[in-house]
Amino acid sequence: MALITRRTVHLLLGAVLLLPYVALGWLFVISADGLGWVELLVLLAPAVAIGVGVAFVRGVRALEIAAARALLGVDLPDPDADTWSARRRAAAWLLLNAVLGGAVALLVLVVVPVAAAFVLAPWSSFPPLPTGPAAFWTPPVGVLLLAVLGTVLAVVGAGVARLAPVLLGPSAAERMAAELAASRRAERALAQRNRLARELHDSVGHALTVTTLQAGAAARVLDSDPAFVARALDAIADAGRTALDELDHVLGLLRDGADEAPDRAPQPDLRDLDSLLASTRAAGVQITADVRGTPDTVPLAVSREAYRIVQESLTNAARHAERARLRVAVDPDAVLIELTNPVRAGGTPGGGRGITGMRERVAVLGGELTAGLGSGEWRVHARLPLAGSTV
Repeated sequence: MALITRRTVHLLLGAVLLLPYVALGWLFVISADGLGWVELLVLLAPAVAIGVGVAFVRGVRALEIAAARALLGVDLPDPDADTWSARRRAAAWLLLNAVLGGAVALLVLVVVPVAAAFVLAPWSSFPPLPTGPAAFWTPPVGVLLLAVLGTVLAVVGAGVARLAPVLLGPSAAERMAAELAASRRAERALAQRNRLARELHDSVGHALTVTTLQAGAAARVLDSDPAFVARALDAIADAGRTALDELDHVLGLLRDGADEAPDRAPQPDLRDLDSLLASTRAAGVQITADVRGTPDTVPLAVSREAYRIVQESLTNAARHAERARLRVAVDPDAVLIELTNPVRAGGTPGGGRGITGMRERVAVLGGELTAGLGSGEWRVHARLPLAGSTV
Protein backbone atom coordinates (compact mmCIF):
# COMPACT_ATOMS: atom_id res chain seq x y z
CA MET A 1 0.00 0.00 0.00
CA ALA A 2 2.82 2.39 0.85
CA LEU A 3 4.45 1.74 -2.53
CA ILE A 4 1.17 2.42 -4.35
CA THR A 5 0.82 5.69 -2.42
CA ARG A 6 4.35 6.80 -3.34
CA ARG A 7 3.77 5.94 -6.99
CA THR A 8 0.53 7.93 -6.96
CA VAL A 9 2.44 10.91 -5.56
CA HIS A 10 4.94 10.51 -8.40
CA LEU A 11 2.09 10.58 -10.93
CA LEU A 12 0.59 13.68 -9.34
CA LEU A 13 4.00 15.37 -9.51
CA GLY A 14 3.65 14.97 -13.26
CA ALA A 15 0.45 17.01 -13.04
CA VAL A 16 2.39 19.71 -11.17
CA LEU A 17 4.91 19.77 -14.03
CA LEU A 18 2.08 20.08 -16.51
CA LEU A 19 0.40 23.06 -14.79
CA PRO A 20 2.85 25.77 -16.04
CA TYR A 21 2.49 24.53 -19.60
CA VAL A 22 -1.32 24.52 -19.33
CA ALA A 23 -1.29 28.00 -17.84
CA LEU A 24 0.99 29.28 -20.58
CA GLY A 25 -1.18 27.71 -23.27
CA TRP A 26 -4.32 29.19 -21.75
CA LEU A 27 -2.64 32.61 -21.62
CA PHE A 28 -1.89 32.48 -25.32
CA VAL A 29 -5.42 31.32 -26.11
CA ILE A 30 -7.08 34.22 -24.32
CA SER A 31 -4.54 36.67 -25.76
CA ALA A 32 -4.83 35.48 -29.35
CA ASP A 33 -7.80 37.73 -30.21
CA GLY A 34 -5.94 40.91 -29.31
CA LEU A 35 -2.64 40.03 -31.04
CA GLY A 36 -1.71 39.78 -34.65
CA TRP A 37 0.02 36.74 -36.10
CA VAL A 38 3.43 38.40 -36.01
CA GLU A 39 3.13 39.46 -32.38
CA LEU A 40 1.76 36.05 -31.41
CA LEU A 41 4.61 34.27 -33.18
CA VAL A 42 7.20 36.54 -31.53
CA LEU A 43 5.84 35.61 -28.12
CA LEU A 44 5.12 31.97 -28.86
CA ALA A 45 8.52 31.01 -30.34
CA PRO A 46 10.65 31.82 -27.24
CA ALA A 47 7.99 30.40 -24.90
CA VAL A 48 8.00 27.09 -26.76
CA ALA A 49 11.81 27.07 -26.90
CA ILE A 50 12.05 27.63 -23.14
CA GLY A 51 9.32 25.11 -22.38
CA VAL A 52 10.97 22.41 -24.49
CA GLY A 53 14.54 23.33 -23.57
CA VAL A 54 13.91 22.84 -19.86
CA ALA A 55 13.56 19.11 -20.48
CA PHE A 56 17.08 18.97 -21.93
CA VAL A 57 18.87 20.94 -19.19
CA ARG A 58 21.88 19.21 -17.64
CA GLY A 59 20.92 17.65 -14.33
CA VAL A 60 17.24 17.04 -15.12
CA ARG A 61 17.91 13.35 -15.62
CA ALA A 62 19.61 13.10 -12.22
CA LEU A 63 16.55 14.64 -10.55
CA GLU A 64 14.25 12.27 -12.39
CA ILE A 65 16.34 9.28 -11.32
CA ALA A 66 16.28 10.43 -7.69
CA ALA A 67 12.47 10.82 -7.80
CA ALA A 68 12.02 7.43 -9.47
CA ARG A 69 14.16 5.75 -6.81
CA ALA A 70 12.34 7.38 -3.89
CA LEU A 71 8.75 7.23 -5.15
CA LEU A 72 8.56 4.44 -7.74
CA GLY A 73 10.81 2.01 -5.86
CA VAL A 74 13.01 1.45 -8.92
CA ASP A 75 16.69 0.59 -8.55
CA LEU A 76 18.44 2.85 -11.05
CA PRO A 77 22.21 3.44 -11.31
CA ASP A 78 23.67 6.90 -10.96
CA PRO A 79 23.88 8.74 -14.28
CA ASP A 80 27.43 8.19 -15.53
CA ALA A 81 27.14 9.86 -18.93
CA ASP A 82 25.59 13.17 -19.95
CA THR A 83 24.98 12.41 -23.61
CA TRP A 84 22.30 13.80 -25.90
CA SER A 85 20.81 10.33 -26.14
CA ALA A 86 20.37 10.29 -22.35
CA ARG A 87 18.89 13.81 -22.40
CA ARG A 88 16.39 12.86 -25.11
CA ARG A 89 15.24 9.87 -23.08
CA ALA A 90 15.00 12.08 -19.98
CA ALA A 91 12.87 14.56 -21.94
CA ALA A 92 10.61 11.72 -23.10
CA TRP A 93 10.26 10.61 -19.46
CA LEU A 94 9.32 14.16 -18.46
CA LEU A 95 6.68 14.34 -21.19
CA LEU A 96 5.27 10.94 -20.24
CA ASN A 97 4.99 11.95 -16.59
CA ALA A 98 3.34 15.24 -17.46
CA VAL A 99 0.72 13.60 -19.69
CA LEU A 100 0.00 10.71 -17.32
CA GLY A 101 0.07 13.05 -14.32
CA GLY A 102 -2.49 15.36 -15.92
CA ALA A 103 -4.75 12.43 -16.76
CA VAL A 104 -4.44 10.93 -13.27
CA ALA A 105 -5.06 14.28 -11.58
CA LEU A 106 -8.16 14.82 -13.70
CA LEU A 107 -9.38 11.31 -12.90
CA VAL A 108 -8.85 11.83 -9.15
CA LEU A 109 -10.58 15.21 -9.22
CA VAL A 110 -13.61 13.65 -10.92
CA VAL A 111 -13.86 10.24 -9.27
CA VAL A 112 -13.24 11.21 -5.63
CA PRO A 113 -16.09 13.81 -5.40
CA VAL A 114 -18.46 11.54 -7.34
CA ALA A 115 -17.64 8.59 -5.07
CA ALA A 116 -18.14 10.79 -2.00
CA ALA A 117 -21.54 11.86 -3.33
CA PHE A 118 -22.58 8.24 -3.85
CA VAL A 119 -21.48 7.29 -0.34
CA LEU A 120 -23.30 10.26 1.30
CA ALA A 121 -26.42 10.21 -0.90
CA PRO A 122 -28.66 8.42 1.65
CA TRP A 123 -28.11 11.26 4.13
CA SER A 124 -27.55 14.27 1.87
CA SER A 125 -29.07 15.56 -1.34
CA PHE A 126 -26.86 15.20 -4.42
CA PRO A 127 -29.19 15.51 -7.42
CA PRO A 128 -29.80 13.59 -9.60
CA LEU A 129 -28.93 10.84 -7.08
CA PRO A 130 -31.81 9.66 -4.87
CA THR A 131 -31.74 10.25 -1.16
CA GLY A 132 -33.11 8.49 1.88
CA PRO A 133 -34.00 4.78 1.82
CA ALA A 134 -34.19 4.83 -1.99
CA ALA A 135 -30.42 5.47 -2.10
CA PHE A 136 -29.53 2.24 -0.33
CA TRP A 137 -27.51 1.15 -3.35
CA THR A 138 -25.36 4.30 -3.73
CA PRO A 139 -22.79 3.73 -0.89
CA PRO A 140 -21.61 0.39 -2.34
CA VAL A 141 -21.26 2.05 -5.73
CA GLY A 142 -19.21 4.85 -4.21
CA VAL A 143 -16.90 2.38 -2.48
CA LEU A 144 -16.61 0.46 -5.74
CA LEU A 145 -15.63 3.64 -7.60
CA LEU A 146 -12.87 4.28 -5.06
CA ALA A 147 -11.65 0.69 -5.40
CA VAL A 148 -11.57 1.03 -9.19
CA LEU A 149 -9.68 4.31 -8.86
CA GLY A 150 -7.15 2.66 -6.55
CA THR A 151 -6.70 -0.22 -8.99
CA VAL A 152 -6.19 2.16 -11.91
CA LEU A 153 -3.61 4.15 -9.96
CA ALA A 154 -1.77 0.95 -8.97
CA VAL A 155 -1.70 -0.34 -12.56
CA VAL A 156 -0.56 3.00 -14.02
CA GLY A 157 2.08 3.38 -11.29
CA ALA A 158 3.39 -0.14 -11.94
CA GLY A 159 3.53 0.57 -15.68
CA VAL A 160 5.49 3.79 -15.10
CA ALA A 161 7.88 1.92 -12.80
CA ARG A 162 8.50 -0.65 -15.56
CA LEU A 163 9.23 2.12 -18.06
CA ALA A 164 11.65 3.94 -15.75
CA PRO A 165 14.69 1.70 -16.46
CA VAL A 166 14.04 2.01 -20.21
CA LEU A 167 14.03 5.82 -20.28
CA LEU A 168 16.14 6.67 -17.25
CA GLY A 169 18.48 3.69 -17.10
CA PRO A 170 21.68 3.35 -19.12
CA SER A 171 21.43 2.71 -22.83
CA ALA A 172 22.82 -0.47 -24.39
CA ALA A 173 26.05 1.36 -25.25
CA GLU A 174 26.31 2.76 -21.71
CA ARG A 175 25.69 -0.67 -20.19
CA MET A 176 28.37 -2.16 -22.40
CA ALA A 177 30.79 0.61 -21.42
CA ALA A 178 29.98 0.08 -17.72
CA GLU A 179 30.47 -3.68 -18.02
CA LEU A 180 33.76 -3.13 -19.83
CA ALA A 181 34.92 -0.71 -17.13
CA ALA A 182 33.91 -3.17 -14.40
CA SER A 183 35.74 -5.96 -16.21
CA ARG A 184 38.86 -3.82 -16.46
CA ARG A 185 38.67 -2.94 -12.76
CA ALA A 186 38.32 -6.62 -11.88
CA GLU A 187 41.25 -7.44 -14.16
CA ARG A 188 43.41 -4.78 -12.52
CA ALA A 189 42.41 -5.99 -9.06
CA LEU A 190 43.27 -9.58 -10.01
CA ALA A 191 46.61 -8.48 -11.45
CA GLN A 192 47.39 -6.60 -8.23
CA ARG A 193 46.50 -9.61 -6.08
CA ASN A 194 48.65 -11.87 -8.25
CA ARG A 195 51.52 -9.41 -8.01
CA LEU A 196 51.30 -9.32 -4.22
CA ALA A 197 51.06 -13.10 -4.08
CA ARG A 198 54.21 -13.40 -6.21
CA GLU A 199 56.10 -10.91 -4.03
CA LEU A 200 55.08 -12.69 -0.84
CA HIS A 201 55.82 -16.17 -2.20
CA ASP A 202 59.21 -15.36 -3.70
CA SER A 203 60.64 -13.06 -1.03
CA VAL A 204 59.31 -14.54 2.20
CA GLY A 205 59.44 -18.06 0.76
CA HIS A 206 63.14 -17.71 0.02
CA ALA A 207 63.86 -16.39 3.51
CA LEU A 208 61.92 -19.23 5.13
CA THR A 209 63.70 -21.82 3.00
CA VAL A 210 67.12 -20.44 3.96
CA THR A 211 66.08 -20.27 7.62
CA THR A 212 64.79 -23.82 7.63
CA LEU A 213 67.90 -25.24 5.99
CA GLN A 214 70.25 -23.27 8.25
CA ALA A 215 68.36 -24.30 11.36
CA GLY A 216 68.40 -27.94 10.34
CA ALA A 217 72.12 -27.90 9.56
CA ALA A 218 72.91 -26.10 12.83
CA ALA A 219 70.89 -28.62 14.83
CA ARG A 220 72.91 -31.51 13.38
CA VAL A 221 76.29 -30.01 14.41
CA LEU A 222 75.18 -28.16 17.52
CA ASP A 223 77.75 -29.86 19.77
CA SER A 224 80.53 -30.60 17.30
CA ASP A 225 80.87 -27.31 15.34
CA PRO A 226 79.94 -24.24 17.39
CA ALA A 227 81.48 -21.91 14.78
CA PHE A 228 79.14 -23.23 12.06
CA VAL A 229 76.19 -22.86 14.41
CA ALA A 230 77.13 -19.22 15.02
CA ARG A 231 77.34 -18.55 11.29
CA ALA A 232 74.02 -20.30 10.75
CA LEU A 233 72.36 -18.19 13.42
CA ASP A 234 73.75 -15.03 11.82
CA ALA A 235 72.40 -16.17 8.45
CA ILE A 236 69.01 -16.91 10.01
CA ALA A 237 68.95 -13.44 11.58
CA ASP A 238 69.82 -11.81 8.23
CA ALA A 239 67.15 -13.83 6.44
CA GLY A 240 64.60 -12.87 9.11
CA ARG A 241 65.37 -9.16 8.78
CA THR A 242 65.11 -9.39 5.01
CA ALA A 243 61.81 -11.23 5.30
CA LEU A 244 60.44 -8.58 7.67
CA ASP A 245 61.40 -5.81 5.24
CA GLU A 246 59.78 -7.64 2.37
CA LEU A 247 56.68 -8.38 4.42
CA ASP A 248 56.38 -4.74 5.45
CA HIS A 249 56.52 -3.75 1.80
CA VAL A 250 53.80 -6.20 0.78
CA LEU A 251 51.55 -5.26 3.71
CA GLY A 252 51.99 -1.60 2.77
CA LEU A 253 50.78 -2.38 -0.74
CA LEU A 254 47.80 -4.28 0.65
CA ARG A 255 46.84 -1.44 2.96
CA ASP A 256 47.42 1.52 0.65
CA GLY A 257 46.73 -0.04 -2.75
CA ALA A 258 49.23 -1.66 -5.08
CA ASP A 259 49.18 1.25 -7.53
CA GLU A 260 49.13 4.22 -5.13
CA ALA A 261 51.38 3.07 -2.29
CA PRO A 262 54.97 4.29 -2.35
CA ASP A 263 57.66 1.71 -1.90
CA ARG A 264 58.43 1.48 1.82
CA ALA A 265 61.92 0.20 1.05
CA PRO A 266 63.99 -0.13 -2.11
CA GLN A 267 63.10 -3.39 -3.78
CA PRO A 268 65.95 -5.76 -4.64
CA ASP A 269 67.12 -6.09 -8.21
CA LEU A 270 70.04 -7.58 -10.12
CA ARG A 271 72.45 -5.28 -8.30
CA ASP A 272 71.66 -7.28 -5.15
CA LEU A 273 72.50 -10.60 -6.78
CA ASP A 274 75.69 -11.10 -4.73
CA SER A 275 73.83 -10.99 -1.41
CA LEU A 276 71.20 -13.40 -2.75
CA LEU A 277 73.91 -15.84 -3.81
CA ALA A 278 75.63 -15.48 -0.45
CA SER A 279 72.47 -16.26 1.53
CA THR A 280 71.74 -19.30 -0.64
CA ARG A 281 75.30 -20.56 -0.30
CA ALA A 282 75.06 -20.08 3.45
CA ALA A 283 72.08 -22.45 3.37
CA GLY A 284 74.43 -25.19 2.12
CA VAL A 285 73.90 -24.98 -1.65
CA GLN A 286 77.02 -24.97 -3.81
CA ILE A 287 76.38 -22.41 -6.54
CA THR A 288 78.51 -21.82 -9.60
CA ALA A 289 77.54 -18.37 -10.85
CA ASP A 290 78.45 -16.72 -14.15
CA VAL A 291 77.20 -13.12 -14.39
CA ARG A 292 78.02 -11.25 -17.58
CA GLY A 293 77.24 -7.72 -18.60
CA THR A 294 76.36 -4.70 -16.47
CA PRO A 295 73.25 -5.12 -14.27
CA ASP A 296 73.27 -1.36 -13.55
CA THR A 297 72.17 -0.66 -17.13
CA VAL A 298 69.05 -2.84 -16.90
CA PRO A 299 65.78 -0.91 -16.43
CA LEU A 300 64.48 -1.31 -12.88
CA ALA A 301 61.24 -2.99 -13.98
CA VAL A 302 63.21 -5.74 -15.73
CA SER A 303 65.94 -5.86 -13.09
CA ARG A 304 63.45 -6.45 -10.26
CA GLU A 305 61.60 -9.20 -12.09
CA ALA A 306 64.87 -10.83 -13.11
CA TYR A 307 66.00 -10.80 -9.47
CA ARG A 308 62.76 -12.47 -8.37
CA ILE A 309 63.12 -15.17 -11.04
CA VAL A 310 66.66 -15.92 -9.91
CA GLN A 311 65.50 -15.88 -6.28
CA GLU A 312 62.70 -18.38 -6.88
CA SER A 313 65.01 -20.60 -8.96
CA LEU A 314 67.59 -20.63 -6.17
CA THR A 315 64.87 -21.34 -3.60
CA ASN A 316 63.82 -24.41 -5.59
CA ALA A 317 67.44 -25.47 -5.88
CA ALA A 318 67.93 -25.13 -2.12
CA ARG A 319 64.90 -27.31 -1.48
CA HIS A 320 65.70 -30.06 -3.96
CA ALA A 321 69.46 -30.07 -4.58
CA GLU A 322 72.82 -29.42 -3.00
CA ARG A 323 74.38 -27.63 -5.95
CA ALA A 324 73.30 -25.44 -8.86
CA ARG A 325 74.71 -23.58 -11.84
CA LEU A 326 73.51 -20.05 -12.53
CA ARG A 327 74.15 -17.96 -15.60
CA VAL A 328 72.93 -14.37 -15.97
CA ALA A 329 73.80 -12.44 -19.12
CA VAL A 330 72.86 -8.81 -19.75
CA ASP A 331 72.71 -8.40 -23.52
CA PRO A 332 71.93 -5.16 -25.39
CA ASP A 333 68.33 -6.25 -25.97
CA ALA A 334 67.51 -8.72 -23.19
CA VAL A 335 68.45 -10.31 -19.87
CA LEU A 336 69.06 -14.05 -20.10
CA ILE A 337 68.75 -16.26 -17.02
CA GLU A 338 69.61 -19.93 -16.89
CA LEU A 339 69.76 -22.14 -13.80
CA THR A 340 70.28 -25.89 -13.66
CA ASN A 341 70.47 -28.22 -10.69
CA PRO A 342 70.27 -31.96 -10.15
CA VAL A 343 67.09 -33.32 -8.64
CA ARG A 344 66.98 -35.76 -5.77
CA ALA A 345 64.99 -38.91 -6.25
CA GLY A 346 61.31 -38.13 -5.84
CA GLY A 347 61.92 -34.38 -6.07
CA THR A 348 59.28 -32.25 -7.80
CA PRO A 349 60.72 -28.76 -8.04
CA GLY A 350 57.98 -27.57 -10.35
CA GLY A 351 55.05 -28.65 -8.22
CA GLY A 352 54.42 -25.40 -6.31
CA ARG A 353 53.33 -21.87 -7.14
CA GLY A 354 56.81 -20.62 -7.86
CA ILE A 355 56.87 -21.64 -11.53
CA THR A 356 53.44 -20.05 -12.06
CA GLY A 357 54.74 -16.84 -10.49
CA MET A 358 57.81 -16.85 -12.74
CA ARG A 359 55.65 -17.34 -15.81
CA GLU A 360 53.49 -14.39 -14.79
CA ARG A 361 56.54 -12.18 -14.25
CA VAL A 362 57.93 -13.08 -17.65
CA ALA A 363 54.55 -12.60 -19.35
CA VAL A 364 54.22 -9.08 -17.94
CA LEU A 365 57.47 -8.12 -19.69
CA GLY A 366 56.65 -10.01 -22.88
CA GLY A 367 59.50 -12.48 -22.39
CA GLU A 368 59.92 -16.23 -22.61
CA LEU A 369 60.31 -18.91 -19.96
CA THR A 370 60.94 -22.63 -20.07
CA ALA A 371 61.18 -24.79 -16.96
CA GLY A 372 61.28 -28.53 -16.66
CA LEU A 373 63.21 -31.74 -16.16
CA GLY A 374 65.74 -33.04 -18.64
CA SER A 375 68.59 -35.55 -18.34
CA GLY A 376 68.15 -35.77 -14.58
CA GLU A 377 68.40 -32.01 -14.08
CA TRP A 378 65.92 -29.25 -13.44
CA ARG A 379 66.45 -26.37 -15.87
CA VAL A 380 65.01 -22.88 -15.88
CA HIS A 381 65.64 -20.59 -18.86
CA ALA A 382 64.20 -17.07 -19.06
CA ARG A 383 64.60 -14.26 -21.54
CA LEU A 384 63.42 -10.78 -20.49
CA PRO A 385 63.46 -8.16 -23.27
CA LEU A 386 64.67 -4.65 -22.43
CA ALA A 387 62.71 -2.83 -25.15
CA GLY A 388 59.57 -1.04 -23.93
CA SER A 389 60.38 -1.57 -20.25
CA THR A 390 59.53 1.16 -17.78
CA VAL A 391 61.53 2.19 -14.77
